[in-house]
Amino acid sequence: MQHLVIGAGQIGPHVARQLAEAGEQVTVATRSGRGPADLRTVSLDATDAAALRPALDGVDVLHLCLHASAYRDDAWRRELPPLERTVLEAAAATDTVVVFPESLYAFDASAPISPSSRRAPRSGLGEVRHLLLDQRAASPATTVSVVAGDFIGPGATQSHAGPRMWEPTLAGRTVRPLGRIDVVHPWTYLPDLAATMVAAAARPTAPVVIAPAAHATQRELVEAFAAAGGVDVPRISPLPMGVMRAVGALHRESRTIAQTGYLFNEPVRMDFTATREALDVDATPLDVVAKATIPA
Repeated sequence: MQHLVIGAGQIGPHVARQLAEAGEQVTVATRSGRGPADLRTVSLDATDAAALRPALDGVDVLHLCLHASAYRDDAWRRELPPLERTVLEAAAATDTVVVFPESLYAFDASAPISPSSRRAPRSGLGEVRHLLLDQRAASPATTVSVVAGDFIGPGATQSHAGPRMWEPTLAGRTVRPLGRIDVVHPWTYLPDLAATMVAAAARPTAPVVIAPAAHATQRELVEAFAAAGGVDVPRISPLPMGVMRAVGALHRESRTIAQTGYLFNEPVRMDFTATREALDVDATPLDVVAKATIPA
């Protein structure tokens, strides 16, 4: 199969490398033409319909690993729906399957999130994700949305479980996670997300697929990073969401984070039973994830 991966941020390189290792033909496209040095890359602006349509000729699967320019609902609303409309129109015209990484924001998190979970967005970000899922469902193109928890693992630079957590842990400094640190939360290892996207692309039989996740509290994450680094568990002093809301009065990104604070104040779980059974992808154990995440 011929694959095109658009985007070389947190997700795209993992997807592309797994495809290449499996012997698939894969190209990484970015606007600049820059990408992983060990993979074939091309320059492509995915918002340019005239350029995208011919780029999909002969492509069996498009993995759309792009995101908005800022972590704000106004940026998401302005940028993402037109981007995806352009992609869906080109994919429908070329009979290309489109695989999207998806977040939890659009779904009812009061019960384990599954492929049949109802939509119940509780933030501006969630409303945009809800719109995008509806847009995909209405398209004649075949689409698969792979729902992930918060990212963890190599390359997860913008995650709550990224450097802002493991760097102070390894240095013995106070760790400042958000919200309640002893409520369970789903953490999706980026290679597990990539493996799910690759498997779903080969068998695009369901429009929504749940990626595997390790269910752990933020305290357990800090403990796992400390064990992986061979250091003592540092002091943990969480930032309450009320503080983030107060800061958000002056700082837009902090206000956006506070909107989704319920995900860190309430227990959240993901039900990926169908992924394990149908796609043979399971969650990597947390101790393995922690060792793979921190620098050697």
